[in-house]
Order: sequence, then C-alpha cells, then structure tokens
Amino acid sequence: MMAVRPAASEDDVQAVRRWVRLSCTEPGTHLPALTEIARELRLAVPTVRLALEHLAAEGMVTLHKDYRLYSVGITTPTERAYRVMRTAIHRNYEPGERFMTRYDITTAFHIGTKEAAAAVRQLIAEGLLTGPRGQYVNPYSTEQQRRRIRQLRERASDLRREALELMRTAQQIEQELPAGGDSQPT
Repeated sequence: MMAVRPAASEDDVQAVRRWVRLSCTEPGTHLPALTEIARELRLAVPTVRLALEHLAAEGMVTLHKDYRLYSVGITTPTERAYRVMRTAIHRNYEPGERFMTRYDITTAFHIGTKEAAAAVRQLIAEGLLTGPRGQYVNPYSTEQQRRRIRQLRERASDLRREALELMRTAQQIEQELPAGGDSQPT
C-alpha cells in the first residue's frame, strides 16, 4: 500500500515564498536549516520541506540532494559572472564606451576566464556589448531603452511590495512586544 504524501497548503507555500524573498535575496545563498525556518514561520518542519519542494519545482530555490540543503535560485559560475558584468555595464558604462578586457574582467570580478568569456558571449548575444570580442558597450536602441525602463519599473514595483511587507512584519512584531519593551527588568 502506498503512503499518501500530504501537500503544503497554498498559504504555507506563500508564507515560505515570502520568507525566502525577504530573507535571502542573493541567488546561491544557502537557506538555514528547515527547523530554523519552521520555528521562524511557526510551521511544522514537514510543511516547510513540502513548501520548499514546491518552490524548487518553480525554480525559486534549489535542492542539493546530497546535502539536504536548499539555496536561493539556480546560479552557475557563468550566470554569476553574467549578472555581475551586466550590473557593472548598467551602473558604470555609457553607450559607446570601451568595456574591460577579459583579463580585467577576471581580475576585477574574481571569476575564471571561461566564465568571463561565456558571459561576454551572452552579453553580445543580448546586444549589450558590441565590436570585436565585445569590447564596447552597445548604444541602446529606442526599444532597448523602453525595455530597460519597463524592467526598472517592475523592479521598483517589486521593491515597493517587499518594503510594504517588511513594514507590516515590523508592525506585527512591535505589536507583539510587551508594553515598554525597551526597559530592562531590574
């Protein structure tokens, strides 16, 4: 006879999803032990495990089976290099400006040459870098500028939602504190 495996409720999955978003924003960050998450969310450990398995199926977290360990998102060294380089381009370079050499990239971002080369190829394919071997920041077309504005607005909206959630959580914690919470018992 097969045992029926209980499912985490949608509310439980949402609670764990919210906790992951607010607590661990950097891809690749390892989550704390399931017991710690369960204690913080006031859920049973099996419920947290099932919710994390659900989030793993969505790609929000990664389960490292050999270690029974979860981490935020799926990130390879090449993806990490790509993200770091893309952020540097958006923050530090103007369209048409010369970008770093591969040697400069590996030194500045502490990444391997293969990862740097793969990330540069990806940035060329996306149109952020141009020229021989991706040596220049590509001037943005009108459509690229509109896409970037949309991305920034979506990110701002996500950050506003996270900030509101953090403020609600802070208010709940403050309400749970005893009156005169700053005073120490004598």
